[in-house]
Amino acid sequence: MSLYTQDVYLLAYSFVIDQGLAEGISQEVFIKCYKHVENFRGDASIKSWVYRITVNTSKDFVRKKVLRLKYPKLLLGNLQKTESPEESFFKDNQRDQLLHKVLSLLYKYREVIELYYVNDLTINEVGVTLNLNTNTIKTRLVRGRAKLKENLVFQKGEIF
Repeated sequence: MSLYTQDVYLLAYSFVIDQGLAEGISQEVFIKCYKHVENFRGDASIKSWVYRITVNTSKDFVRKKVLRLKYPKLLLGNLQKTESPEESFFKDNQRDQLLHKVLSLLYKYREVIELYYVNDLTINEVGVTLNLNTNTIKTRLVRGRAKLKENLVFQKGEIF
């Protein structure tokens, strides 16, 4: 539990965008893990198994409440500020723009990009977590990155 508490919380939060709900989902995930630990077959890593339970629990909650998926700014990382205030402002602005562009992607691309880039899962682990073929994960990553690249082109034709 101590290894995955923050990751489970952030993953749940990305589905519900509410601190209290994310905490509740996190608790539910760890209860499910505790109750069903004997069912863990070892086909994948324990991390993938816990993430899979988190994704499924969060999706169940979202289906029930019909909430939209959003990502907290926290997911894109907090860099230690050693740069000037101007540099910090521009980096924060770019991070916000990237967050907005990720949010504009279709759900199937957002979840793969989050698990792969934000949660540092391998393609195989993402496949196990989402119960999808690894080739499907690779395709969604390629298409999601391509759509992000298209969306990151500003009106002046600049890419940040």
